[in-house]
Amino acid sequence: MKRFALAVAFACCTTFGLASSPHVFPSETQIASLPVCEWCGTAEAPANLRPALIMPTKGEAGERLIIEGTVYKPDGKTPAADVLLYAYHTNAGGVYAKRGNETGNGRRHGYLRGWLRTGADGRYRIETIRPGSYPTRSEPAHVHMTLQPPGEPERYIDDVVFTDDPLLTPEHRARLQQRGGSGIVRLERGADRVLRTTRDIYLGRQ
Repeated sequence: MKRFALAVAFACCTTFGLASSPHVFPSETQIASLPVCEWCGTAEAPANLRPALIMPTKGEAGERLIIEGTVYKPDGKTPAADVLLYAYHTNAGGVYAKRGNETGNGRRHGYLRGWLRTGADGRYRIETIRPGSYPTRSEPAHVHMTLQPPGEPERYIDDVVFTDDPLLTPEHRARLQQRGGSGIVRLERGADRVLRTTRDIYLGRQ
């Protein structure tokens, strides 16, 4: 049901141009007039993005986490350059934390969010903290991601979820749609105590 609602939201966003040029910030008036889209975010992206995103986690409780990988073209082999990627997630307490000055989708997604753009090698890297599951414990902790290849609309892909999460049940796994490839990842802790994982993304798996 949730995925159906997201598909409807995607159609609305494409029709009304929400996934338009990522280099232009829409005004507050423009944002207010757009249909609600639970996961959209690329239209708010700043210019001159790099392949690395460092979330605003200074002073934030939680374990440090690095997610990295390669975005591939539909052939599954060729790195996809210049792909805009938007990510957001909860804080360690499972809440989309806000500071009160958020604009646009920041009002929904909180401040633990951001953008990057893949380089010629298709690589990307996100430095953040490990999110917590919702206080309701209704689903596993996750990192939301959307992406926008050049000249194409924004699409959501499967959330990043973690194999050691007890809420990642067989039932939840069965509901995953493999959008962009599997988002199920295994965490490894380095000598520096930072959690690291790899999530490759495949544009042909939409």
